[in-house]
Amino acid sequence: MGTDPPQISAVDFLVVGQGMAGTMMAWHLVKAGKSVSVVDDGLPSASKVAAGLFNPVTGRRFVKSWLIDDLLPYAETVYRDLELKLGRQFLYKVPIVRFLSGPEEKMVYERAQRADNHNYIEGFAASSTENKFASCEIKGGGYVDTDSLIVLFHKYLAEQGMFIEDDFRYKDVELSGENIKWKGHSAKAIIFCEGYKATDNPYFPGLPFNLAKGEILTVSIPELKSEKILMSGGYLVPIGDDIYKLGSTYEWDDLSPDPTEKGKETLVNLLKRITDLPFEIIGHEAGVRPAVKNRRPILGQSSVNENMFILNGMGTKGVILAPFFAKQLTDYILDGKALDKEVDVHFQ
Repeated sequence: MGTDPPQISAVDFLVVGQGMAGTMMAWHLVKAGKSVSVVDDGLPSASKVAAGLFNPVTGRRFVKSWLIDDLLPYAETVYRDLELKLGRQFLYKVPIVRFLSGPEEKMVYERAQRADNHNYIEGFAASSTENKFASCEIKGGGYVDTDSLIVLFHKYLAEQGMFIEDDFRYKDVELSGENIKWKGHSAKAIIFCEGYKATDNPYFPGLPFNLAKGEILTVSIPELKSEKILMSGGYLVPIGDDIYKLGSTYEWDDLSPDPTEKGKETLVNLLKRITDLPFEIIGHEAGVRPAVKNRRPILGQSSVNENMFILNGMGTKGVILAPFFAKQLTDYILDGKALDKEVDVHFQ
């Protein structure tokens, strides 16, 4: 007797990558009643090492972040749903204390507050020492525990038979026939959420990435006792038990996934701008951010193959951007709703 041919597992969608973009994409498709398999190699990624900070006010001009009035409430709805599903809190709404660099930045802050173009800036606290610790408080910010979310969603996917731990290589894709095949798996479409690895994706050539390596430290500061996020050049995010995430660096030349002494030195100097208290470094991690030149996500359909899609380019604001744009791409694929031109891959 001959050997039976291997069984082919068939799904509606194969999602490549399980960082924040892949997690959100898979969640929205499952919520829409679609069958999904997620492929990930299990290696560290920018999403897994990120502090997960979100801040509704950006830059030196204290301007409201792009689309923040839409992004924040939708992200909160999605994270609360996931918390109920997975049995753990991920979203932490925490006020942000931003230390002002000097009198000039204080004047910019006062103009932004008077402009009344957003409701995110609260009171100002003066300082008697050359403005070193003068500060304003920003509400509406916080952080997402991305590591716990990705780990627990991975566990959920695995329990449902929806996770494949493997290295996805484009050469293994078979396009003949009605469905796309990959290593014994069959799908109607593939959605690439692979972060910086998309620079080599043949189905989406020439994407305008501006990749940046970022490093963060985990530090213990027993005397600080802060329950707020502190910012001055860098940021310090309290995650409990006097432990803080300290970030972040930007490196465009060295895109290796390894932490560096240079990065550690930069972060320690940022910490000294926030506090003079003694600290202990208990963790040091690095990841490559899939940042895009215009600082907008990239999503949409491949011009090479109509059954290939992409969700990428979340950069430093992925915890807020990913839920919203995963929903937008889901609606585009399933219902034909238009994508925002600013994020549509065909206009990048």
